[in-house]
Amino acid sequence: MAITYDTKPTFTIPTVNIADYLRDPQSTEADKIVEQIRNACATSGFFQITGHGIPESLQQRVFSAAKTLFALPENEKVNLKGKPGRGYEVIGGQILEAGKKGDLKEGYMMGREIPDIKPPYKPFQDPNVWPDPAQVPESQFKEPLLEYQKALTDLSMVMMHILARGLKGFDTSVFEEYCKEPIANVRLLHYPPHPKTEDANLVGAGAHTDFGAITLLLQDGHSGLQVLNYDTKEWIDVTPTKGAYVVNIGDMLEVWVSGAYKSNLHRVINTSGVDRYSIPFFWDGNPDCVIKPLDGKKGKEFTVTEHMLSRYKATYG
Repeated sequence: MAITYDTKPTFTIPTVNIADYLRDPQSTEADKIVEQIRNACATSGFFQITGHGIPESLQQRVFSAAKTLFALPENEKVNLKGKPGRGYEVIGGQILEAGKKGDLKEGYMMGREIPDIKPPYKPFQDPNVWPDPAQVPESQFKEPLLEYQKALTDLSMVMMHILARGLKGFDTSVFEEYCKEPIANVRLLHYPPHPKTEDANLVGAGAHTDFGAITLLLQDGHSGLQVLNYDTKEWIDVTPTKGAYVVNIGDMLEVWVSGAYKSNLHRVINTSGVDRYSIPFFWDGNPDCVIKPLDGKKGKEFTVTEHMLSRYKATYG
């Protein structure tokens, strides 16, 4: 089943203020917001949201946490390495685009704190790897990240409802199962300035699609994110908007709706000349949820865990 239009919308990465939707999801204004986002998902798979209710003060605390972590000595950072989806990631440790060199970024990932969980742990449910509080006080790192993870979880639930509203003709009831006890990770990223080189195999983050249903990305104001326009084959810069979230569709959602929403190629090249920090939040869903086309078409069928393990294996050395 495809989303149909009287005239096909052009490639667009709009900025949408969702405040009216949050005030009254049943209002005429909310319907317009759903339609704007629906058009973006059907063309570029990308849009930015403002009016989302996440305090700027919390965003800045998380950026400060990232800068504190990445400023630690290298030998202290590598001690924070964990299993996939947890802990510190060294520069060059991931290759998102086959044939390119290791991505010019370092990262740190944390997820939900699961009460009373005991080993053996299922994939992507290992405990978080926190810095020593004597080196990085919990008030400067652990506490803001946990608060942020909860806030972005709530916002992601809202975005899934908006996306479901735009999928007329699809039975999206499986979204409720998907959103229970999800893999929902905050990732801190640091991109050093891109070196002065003509080496096309060197990128901050190689061209890739995201793994889950949606990603909510907070940018620090420095450009670098680019999205591919499939029609023109051009890379389109996503200009940062202060406090906004760049939202994009991931592979799982595209499979669910048989391509009606696009999981689009994007990359990062930090040509700003300074250090760039960004904070993606990955809404990857319940590990046991089965992803398959909702319209009954034959196609891929896999669990969240199977898909995530496959993509991690393909992109991490």
